[in-house]
Amino acid sequence: MKLKELIALYRAQSLDTDDQKPFCDDALLTQYANEAQDEACRRGQLLVRSSGELCTVAYEAGAEMVAISSRIVQIKRAFAGTMPVGMMDVERMDAMHPGWQFEGHQGQPTVLVTGLATDTLYFWPKPSEAGTLRLTVQHLPVKPMRSTSCDKDSPEIRPELHPALVDWMLYRAYSRDDTDLYNDAKARLALGRFEAEFGRKASGRNEQWMRQGGGMMPGPIA
Repeated sequence: MKLKELIALYRAQSLDTDDQKPFCDDALLTQYANEAQDEACRRGQLLVRSSGELCTVAYEAGAEMVAISSRIVQIKRAFAGTMPVGMMDVERMDAMHPGWQFEGHQGQPTVLVTGLATDTLYFWPKPSEAGTLRLTVQHLPVKPMRSTSCDKDSPEIRPELHPALVDWMLYRAYSRDDTDLYNDAKARLALGRFEAEFGRKASGRNEQWMRQGGGMMPGPIA
């Protein structure tokens, strides 16, 4: 479905059809549609890729770290050149190899350490040659949909899931307590349908725990 069709479906279901003064204009509904897709991907882990700009990161010889896109939710596997590289959070790395960050020797990286800086991976050991990280990642949508191109833009998730995004749009619209459209009961029903399709939302802390590999804890935090 195109963004234009998502907006039309929202208007048909909500009866928010006043062309002159809608409760939610197209710009706001576009924001809700982008939110919906982000929420769906956070809950359902729907977008995975292994190629393209998001998944290839060049590094120099002796580099301590590399930055990765903030759209990456989780790294599922990694290669430095053609060699596999393990993922480890900083707490576990510190426990297993104290002082690793300050070692001077270089070689083929075998571990990427998370948790020292947001959206940053640290090498161990530091690479002795320039190269490229090749990642398989779970990610959020790369390109936001825009109201100015609503007849062309469409969600990046699979097409059979597109109609369920409208439930989030309805939830957000019914939750606006400054309009006549506000309806707490309808908002809860719309959110329930969205959760039935994509799952309940995990906390941001729990997502961070997963992103960093779980630390030394036995299970996800609350």
